[in-house]
Amino acid sequence: MRTTAITLLATAIAGITSAAPAPTTTRGVPLPEDALVVVEASHGGAGSGLTNTTITVPIGTVYTNEALAAVSTLYLLSPNDGVCTPYLYANGTGARGAPFHVGEPSRLSTNTVVVGSVVCETF
Repeated sequence: MRTTAITLLATAIAGITSAAPAPTTTRGVPLPEDALVVVEASHGGAGSGLTNTTITVPIGTVYTNEALAAVSTLYLLSPNDGVCTPYLYANGTGARGAPFHVGEPSRLSTNTVVVGSVVCETF
């Protein structure tokens, strides 16, 4: 009897969590799960020795990545309705540069700087 009750309860909880709606923006549009960000680093100054690394940033989280240890410019590839903000610290605080959108990069330095974290949102 007790085993049956536990099994029914577990089944009911599983049904509730699987039926939860996808997170939405204020417009009711499903959020994309990730943003694609290109991290460009200029090794040698003023556009010399450029390297590019593409990272996947979960939407709505404070994100850190070792690729952010050397950054000159940040580019958002997608989503088109996204905006990302670079921060000085890994906890998403401290201004590090301008927010960036698709077609509007955040140019941080002609050399490289350390970005502690990035937060991407949709609007």
